[in-house]
Amino acid sequence: MKRTPILLRAITLVLAILPAVGLRSAAAATDPAPAKLNVLLICVDDLKPLLGCYGNKTVKSPNIDRLAARGVVFDRAYCNQAVCAPSRNTLLTGVRPSTTGIYDLATNFRAAAQNTVTLPQNFMRGGWRTEAVGKIFHVGHGNHEDPASWSVPHWGVRSIEYALKESHP
Repeated sequence: MKRTPILLRAITLVLAILPAVGLRSAAAATDPAPAKLNVLLICVDDLKPLLGCYGNKTVKSPNIDRLAARGVVFDRAYCNQAVCAPSRNTLLTGVRPSTTGIYDLATNFRAAAQNTVTLPQNFMRGGWRTEAVGKIFHVGHGNHEDPASWSVPHWGVRSIEYALKESHP
């Protein structure tokens, strides 16, 4: 006879909890989805830690310092290649120059690493809009575009040919 009160209590408890679970699920279903974070990636050649956000007292960089205070500052970033084009390609693909075969300024990125998915491509797949200004990929000498990586055409100052053709393969 002791089983009936225990069973009755268990059923009562379950019936009391179910509406609360249902209300919570309904509330969760109507909550708006969290907004996507904005991502700003700034790639700079030869910067070194010469900004206020890195502790430099001489350089005045209030705008970058404000961005850094609200975001992420890389304090242990390393260059994978001494030349900017292969180093940038590594940053934007996660693939080392020894894998892509890009060691110079003249190798076209897409010709060398045709099926490589870039960081901007991953962002686009996730629903972000991606844009580039200035020297980003160095896709071939003097051409910085990689249409597969950007939501809109790349824009910025075009560089001049400064590498001698005999200096690269």
